[in-house]
Amino acid sequence: MVDTNPSAENIRSMLAEALGRIRKANAEYFELLEKGLSSSPLPIASQAKEFCAHMQRNVTATFDLGDRLIQAKDMQDALKIQSDFFQDQMRTLTDQAKNAGESAMKAATGMFGQKS
Repeated sequence: MVDTNPSAENIRSMLAEALGRIRKANAEYFELLEKGLSSSPLPIASQAKEFCAHMQRNVTATFDLGDRLIQAKDMQDALKIQSDFFQDQMRTLTDQAKNAGESAMKAATGMFGQKS
């Protein structure tokens, strides 16, 4: 018979299990994407790999947030976890934007560099 009133621990367990399956599928997706980019002859393949690495770190951080929220003791704890996550993501986004800008400048310099 189905438990119509699951305990908090049962819910946490089900959420953790589901999150684990999603993590596994995500890892497989990024592995396939990496293989495809590694075999790409396109000149922007290295920038695409860098962008994918940023995406993977962001997705992993979101899964980690889910893990921490599942274990939150109360609403105040959950709000602190979300606030910390948001601050970390803002720092990460700033770093990633800086890196992307530098990478774009290097690529543009390589394409339009001085010719002797």
